[in-house]
Amino acid sequence: MADVHGTTHGKKAWRNKPLFRREGDKKFRTGTEAADMLCVVRIRRGGRFRVPWVDDSGSRRVNRGFRVQFSSCCGPYVGGLRFHPETRHGTVKFLAFENVFRNAVYGPLGGAAGGADFNPLDKSEAEIMRFCQSFTTELANYIGPTTDIPTAGVNVGPRELGFMFGQFKRLRQLHPLGVDGVLGGSAYFPQVPGHGLAHMAKLMVEANGQSLVGKRCLISGSGTVALNAADKLLDLGAIPIGFSDVWGHVIEPAGFTREQLHRLKQIKAEHKAHLGGYIMTSTSATYCPTEDGSLWDVPCDYAFPCAMQHDLDGTSVMLGRLHVHVEEKAKKLIKNGCKGLFEGAHLPLSQEVKRLALITRTSGLSALRPADLDRIVQECMQDVFSAISTTAVEFNLARGDYHAATNITGFLKVAQAMFRQGAV
Repeated sequence: MADVHGTTHGKKAWRNKPLFRREGDKKFRTGTEAADMLCVVRIRRGGRFRVPWVDDSGSRRVNRGFRVQFSSCCGPYVGGLRFHPETRHGTVKFLAFENVFRNAVYGPLGGAAGGADFNPLDKSEAEIMRFCQSFTTELANYIGPTTDIPTAGVNVGPRELGFMFGQFKRLRQLHPLGVDGVLGGSAYFPQVPGHGLAHMAKLMVEANGQSLVGKRCLISGSGTVALNAADKLLDLGAIPIGFSDVWGHVIEPAGFTREQLHRLKQIKAEHKAHLGGYIMTSTSATYCPTEDGSLWDVPCDYAFPCAMQHDLDGTSVMLGRLHVHVEEKAKKLIKNGCKGLFEGAHLPLSQEVKRLALITRTSGLSALRPADLDRIVQECMQDVFSAISTTAVEFNLARGDYHAATNITGFLKVAQAMFRQGAV
């Protein structure tokens, strides 16, 4: 390898870097072996493609589509799709890179990501179907049930995945699952990421001698992950009090009941529905447009960022004896008594915010089956928590630094797989 990730530095320049040469570290036998790991930051395969489609008026439209595959050392590529006007190749690259280590923690899965700069929020269902079919015609060159499995993401749910699967089946003349569904089967278990997030939060809170019971929780976003996380938090005794979307946020001062949460799910299930429509069904709820304030201004015990990257974006505050640089929103959370942050989206927190308290990343796909789904999810999260707790002890990490422990656990699994498979 002549260079590392596009730099002019070869292996020799990296052998003695502190990242790879820690006193007593037995993970890498030589500095050269450690430097070889840097090839993981290079894309294995990636593509940008045109997505032509026709709108309802008969006008031709063209969007840009992306699929980036980083590593399949641990298993087939797996990663979500994102339909958002701000989606760029760089965005998809960092999402795919994050998936490499996160997916390695949960099971034998690789890391990938994809999407398009398409905004489905102002499109009709027929336009969304035509776009998905055109998008899949190009995407089919990269995906398959044993090679790359696309999953749900921002503005991509069971409906969009269903359109894509229908086109993929039409192109490939196959039906991997034998029943209606999508390549990864994630449409069968839309509640899994949200339930997994809630279970992991419970494990981490209890590991620090506290409890979720009776705690007020803010959840950014109002999609599949956010709403299902709230559903499970209710089961665990917590009190979800607020959600958000791109237009604003809604707060139930006494917390959402099961009936109110079901009502909110029905509203969000409607095409182009805004979260603000919920206040028409509740006399106690308050709604605040985005331009008038942030969800994170509301006092809470725990926060669950489940929207998009950079949800909590930089000022400096004191947290106990620790001096940390955090974003203005995070500063307000601390001031209002927030005890922990739990990631339900891709990188919603800046590096500074990640030093605050309890952090985990649990959105994504695990190898699950329908039977007794909640029990399986709970067992899966228990296994993940045990693995990262062991890593935290082994590397003498600060108490509660589960974010670093998760990254190290995933990194070591990827490293071991890379060394076993050789230079491929």
